[in-house]
Formats: sequence, C-alpha cells, structure tokens
Amino acid sequence: MVNLRRVPHPISGTIYESLGDGLVRVSRDKSDSYGIFKWDGEWVEGDVTQADPALLLYVGGPDLPDDHDVLWQMADAGVHDGSAPVIAPFGSRLGDVTPLVGAYTPDKGMMTPEGMRSSGYIEPEFYLDNDRRPELIPDAFRAVSPMPGGPIRIPTAIYHEKAFHDREVERLWKRTWQMACREDDIPNVGDYFVYRIATLSYLVVRTGENEIRAHQNVCLHRGRLLKDCSGIKAREFRCPFHGWAWNLDGSLKEITTEWDFPGVREDAAQLPPAKIGTWGGYVFINPDPDASPLEDHLGPVMIDFYRKFKLENRFKQAHVEKVVRANWKVIMEAFMEAYHVIATHPHQMLLSGDCANMRYDVFGNWGRAGILSAAGSPQRGMAVPRENALAHYHASADYMREHLRGLVGDEVEQYSDAEINDGGSFNHLFPNICPWGGWARISFRFRPNGDNPNESIMDVMLLVPWPEGKSKPAPAKLRTLGADDPWTMAPELLSLAKILDQDIMNAPSVHAGLKAKQPPYVWLSAYQEGMIRNFHQNYDKLMDIDPDKVIEGVQEL
Repeated sequence: MVNLRRVPHPISGTIYESLGDGLVRVSRDKSDSYGIFKWDGEWVEGDVTQADPALLLYVGGPDLPDDHDVLWQMADAGVHDGSAPVIAPFGSRLGDVTPLVGAYTPDKGMMTPEGMRSSGYIEPEFYLDNDRRPELIPDAFRAVSPMPGGPIRIPTAIYHEKAFHDREVERLWKRTWQMACREDDIPNVGDYFVYRIATLSYLVVRTGENEIRAHQNVCLHRGRLLKDCSGIKAREFRCPFHGWAWNLDGSLKEITTEWDFPGVREDAAQLPPAKIGTWGGYVFINPDPDASPLEDHLGPVMIDFYRKFKLENRFKQAHVEKVVRANWKVIMEAFMEAYHVIATHPHQMLLSGDCANMRYDVFGNWGRAGILSAAGSPQRGMAVPRENALAHYHASADYMREHLRGLVGDEVEQYSDAEINDGGSFNHLFPNICPWGGWARISFRFRPNGDNPNESIMDVMLLVPWPEGKSKPAPAKLRTLGADDPWTMAPELLSLAKILDQDIMNAPSVHAGLKAKQPPYVWLSAYQEGMIRNFHQNYDKLMDIDPDKVIEGVQEL
C-alpha cells in the first residue's frame, strides 16, 4: 500500500508531497515554482532544483503500511508485523497534530551555572522541584554530571583501519561487559543463544531455572563452530564435524574414538567460559575471567535510574538487526546526541522542538541524554516560558499516566511525574548498547560485522512495559535485514523505522568521508556531544591509545 504524504518543511514551509512511485513534488508556498525529485535526492524537473534529502526520504521513500506509521511508544503491546492494524490513541500520528513551522534562528546559547547551554535550556531541577509526587523521584534523576572539558579531536583511523579493528577484538571485545541477549530468549533449560562479536562466538545457555552460562562456541578439536545458530532444549553441544561433545555446563562429554587422542582429555575438559551477569532482563557476558562484577560496570546511578522501570518485566515486541556499510562506532555515535535532529529528522520538528535544549550527563560507563528536556525550538526562535513548560509537563504526565495504565494497570501510581514523562531519554552503556530510559521501549546494540571494520550490525529491540507477575508471550522473532533493505521492511518497528532510515542514510557517507578526510581527525563538541566524548575516553583507556599521537602518526599498533 502506498502511503501518500504531504508535509511542510519545518523551517521554510516548502511543501513536500509524495506523487507515488518514489517521486516527490517540492513547491514553494504562494508560488508557481516547483521541483520534482526522486526520493533519493535526484532532481527530475522544475525550477526548484534543491531539496532536503531527509524530508525527501521521509515523504517519498520506502514506507510502512499506513496503519503502522504511529509513534512506537504509544502503540499497544502486540507484535506488529503488518498483518493487523496497530491500536494507538489520537496524537500518535503526524497527521493528528498541527505542524510547527518557523524560520531558522541561530541559537546563540547562554551561560548557566553549569556552563554554556542552549538559549532554550530549562534545567531539569525546575521540573523536579515542581513535581506533584516528589517523594517518588529516584535520586538518580537529580544527579548532575556533564562531561567536563571542551571540544576534542578524534582520529579518523579508529573507524576504518584494520589494525584498530584487530585491537578492539583483543582489548575491547575480549575484556569488557557486553549485552548478548535477553533472558526471555532462553527461557528453558537447554535453550541457547549464539552471540557473535567481530571474530568471536559464544554460546549463552540456560543450564538451570536460575542459572545461565556462556562458553566459547568453538570445538576444541579442529575449531569448528559448535552451533551455527541459536536453538532450544539442547542436551549437549556436539560438533557436526567429528562428533566431539560437551555438556551444557561446558564440561567434556565425549571424544569420539578417544583411543586415538591419548593425553588430550585434560586439555579439552572444559569449553573456555565467559563470565555472566544479568540486569534488567538482559544477559551480559565478559570473556575476561578477571573482570569485575557487572554491577561495577553499570554503576550505582544507572542502576538507580532504571530500578523502578522494571526492564526485566518488559515484553520484547520487536527485534530487528540490519547490516550497515559503516563502522559500528559511526552508527552508534549517531544515536548519542540530538544535535543532528534539525538536519536529519526535519519531520520530527513538525511535532515538537529541535532538541537543542537537551540535558546530557555521564556517569562512568553510562551516559544519559534528554531527561526532562524543555519544549520549544531554540533554532527556530520558539521559546517556551517556564510557566508554560511546567503546565505542559504536568499535562503530559497526566496523559501518559493514563496511556501506561492500559499497559501496566495501577502500577503507574508508583511513579512520579518525572518518571512518567521520561519517554525519550536516549542513553548509552559502554561499549555498545543504548537502552533508552523510561517508557521509550527502545534498545539499540552496535557490533562490527565479522572481521570487517567497514560494516556493522545494528540491533533494534522494542521492549513494551508489561504488568508485574503477568505471564509474557514469547518474544518476537528476530528479523534480519541486509545492507540494501530499508528499516521500513520491518513494520513492527512502527514509526521508528522511518527515523532509522534517515539516520542510516548518513552513515555510509560519514564512513566514506572519514576515510578521505584530511587532516585525519574530526571534532566533538563540549556539551551536546559529551556522551560521545565520554565513550572515547573509556575507549582510549581500554584500547591503550593516545588520540593525539594517533593523529600525528607516532603511535604504532
């Protein structure tokens, strides 16, 4: 079904209208001037010869079924594979609201006690101090920790040179905590999940009702992978090549014709293990036997922030992975700042602001962005007085509380206005997972695609709130997309799919630019890209690299 669209550009007001078959008409208001473009940016005809590529993609590009183009956090709790309409309240579609259009106005910023911030910034403490249920607010919501320092240079070599990819395998993926799967992916004893990261492969297996283990997924005879894909109700891990077998706990079960391998049993007695940790329904592994506990990696602020949101109760209503032709860090960094919204997601500005007034904090391995951000659009001169912002804050909490009541019942009464309103804090846990905050449902993961530093795999999960103690359906099956497949081929992602297509549109060009750029570094800003700076600080430490020496070409790997 073709979903014809007609929307104004949020800054110019120019009308973008789908003509079908991938064509978009771009016409100026009160003028006969127009241009027709292909959705990928190619001009076809008319005197308007330039157009916004992100809005061309949104209006005329690969699309969702019309009844699936709803805000993902407002949908019901089903698995929305395109076979049935999505139930969502009014206000969940772009067409439900009056679009916000305003001319571009440079955001000159302002000085605050915390440093320079957007001219539209309202500190979250204002909302917290006026919360109608202040006694319910977790301490983590009041924690303040912006990334210190100013803009920094990042060497481009770390994104594409094979030497850095190989160093990541040894110093990052073999030594740090990383999310492998959800506990619901392996609900029964014998269920196992094959977790791949770069050149490494692990078996994550449930060995008891409350016990999960992880082993290297490699036969200790000739090195064949023991399992090529995930499975259920295994009793052993037997190599398909020569039949050597290990028990679920990784202990050796059998060497076929062992008479021909005298003295080998002791060496093959146990599949090399990885440490296991669980949090919020996620299963983490760490191949380093000397690793500190997962809780130390997460940190107390992160644990407190998510504690009441009960991520372990969530139902996985969607899981999609896609190959992207760019390094995993290029992709991930696009989801660690909102600075790109004005250029990459113009249609979102028709619904709300430009996100220049976001709040960013970092706490060790965890970064948080967007908590209780002010409304308005500083880059379009749309300021929101504090009293209006507070009224919107309370009204939004009332609306969302009733929506969430339909999902988790009276559990909503356990939450403050701040927690109810946290529907979009986009957070990051080092090295490669982004579990969004509050009720946003989103969880991203980014991995290198095998041994290729020029490709990555991006995972997207939607985790819908689910009532305490109520049995959950089986989690949604994984859908896999190739590098040339649009995210809209996964209708279960709802409107998020079209946003992801805009984000990924930039990635291959960024990766190509990083290979070509001279001088060989890029800049990260002091505040809005602070979470990315925090990632690189942690990355440099684990990788044992000095970015300035890499840029100067004096550090050899």
